[in-house]
Amino acid sequence: MSTDKETEWRVYFHKALSNPERLKIVDFLADGEQCQCDIFPQIGLSQSTVSAYLTQLVRSGILNVRRDGTRKLYSLSDPRIRRMLEDIHALAAKMMAK
Repeated sequence: MSTDKETEWRVYFHKALSNPERLKIVDFLADGEQCQCDIFPQIGLSQSTVSAYLTQLVRSGILNVRRDGTRKLYSLSDPRIRRMLEDIHALAAKMMAK
């Protein structure tokens, strides 16, 4: 049985992934670290919107951020997140095939 604190964290984690654009960002970062400057053109949103989404994903523990000079580089915080994304893609494909 999970604790209340763990349940709260899991809800926050899933809420962070519940937005289609944030999920696209996480999918984009599944292949490795990227500069914020490369993320927003790929996602097709304004820099300010992507910045707000990245902040939320970092706060939720899904992403890490580090500075390289003036650039901010983002990556998945844990390799299990990539595996989880792969499992979700496989499950979605199976469900969509029904």
